[in-house]
Amino acid sequence: MADFAGSALVGAWVQAAATTTITGDHKSFTFTPSINMINKTAGADQGATYIPGVKDGTWTFNANMQSGTASGGTTTYSTLDEGNEGTLYVYPEGITAGKTKYVYPSISQGAAISMPYDNVTEVTVNGQLNGLRTSGTSTGTAGA
Repeated sequence: MADFAGSALVGAWVQAAATTTITGDHKSFTFTPSINMINKTAGADQGATYIPGVKDGTWTFNANMQSGTASGGTTTYSTLDEGNEGTLYVYPEGITAGKTKYVYPSISQGAAISMPYDNVTEVTVNGQLNGLRTSGTSTGTAGA
């Protein structure tokens, strides 16, 4: 498999109010999968044993906040308000048709803004998976 740079990543947050492209000034995207573990330990068991339960996960999208770009503006922040439900589409290699895409039905946990005295202002958005994560191939359009 060919290597590719993270700079090609495209992210799109699709929800009832709008489709928001959250890329261009991004710094990182992290998805952390998890699974609920059901404890089945009983009786004479000398150690805990489990049954794998349902899949879960969280994600974090971090970007430089710049006026007039995809990672800035009131529409971006209002669509990513905490509690908003939507779907995050992530295209690690860009949106070129046929490239990999990941689809995360999610609940946004809001956009945290860091404004350091002597550095670039950053925005970090966290999301909670709200359904099953899937993958497929890009159609060439962000959010589809």
